[in-house]
Amino acid sequence: MSERHERNLRAGTACLVSSLVALLLYKMGWLAGFDNAGLEWMESLRSPKLTSRVLELSALGSLPVLVMIGMITVLYLYARGEQKTTARVFFIMVSAEIVAYTAKHLVARTRPEEFFAPGVESSIGSDLNVSFPSGHSMMSATIYLCIAILLHKAAESRNPRRVLAGAAIALIGLIGLSRVYLGVHNPSDVLAGWLGGVGWTLLWFGFFSARDQRARVEAP
Repeated sequence: MSERHERNLRAGTACLVSSLVALLLYKMGWLAGFDNAGLEWMESLRSPKLTSRVLELSALGSLPVLVMIGMITVLYLYARGEQKTTARVFFIMVSAEIVAYTAKHLVARTRPEEFFAPGVESSIGSDLNVSFPSGHSMMSATIYLCIAILLHKAAESRNPRRVLAGAAIALIGLIGLSRVYLGVHNPSDVLAGWLGGVGWTLLWFGFFSARDQRARVEAP
């Protein structure tokens, strides 16, 4: 296994374990102060104009938008004849949504409704009463990181790769922060979503790459 593949596997595993630690800390009640402080600080920054812009930003992590972006990515890969990559990316995206949905309903943490920003109901979607982990954060991390990895592999020089990595991190980060600003998620919900999405994506990309390398080595 190459060093890069091993690094992805380790990083993915570490992120997923960290998301489980966040869940444990929440269940033990150790994150209440952290969550309230984050929500109160974000609430102090609100203004009608800024809230309007943040709602637009948050929409980039909504399920309809992410499904559209995911389908465009999958169809593009398929049109290029990359059936193996198409199947893998589709699996990562769909399985991440299943994991996020299942986790939210198993944990069944209620949203911090006392911090809801005006007009925020339209950004919540169907999961009105469950919040851990943040679906926007986990799925935006999964899908935008998938796209960044694919573009990273296609880029021939180091500078575009750095730009892609920076853009993906910034977008994923801003979407997560928008959920706390709008008061629909606790900071720990978002943190767990980030860790879950990044961990799930890196783990599977590392696993598939390692398997491909092993197959090449064993081929006659």
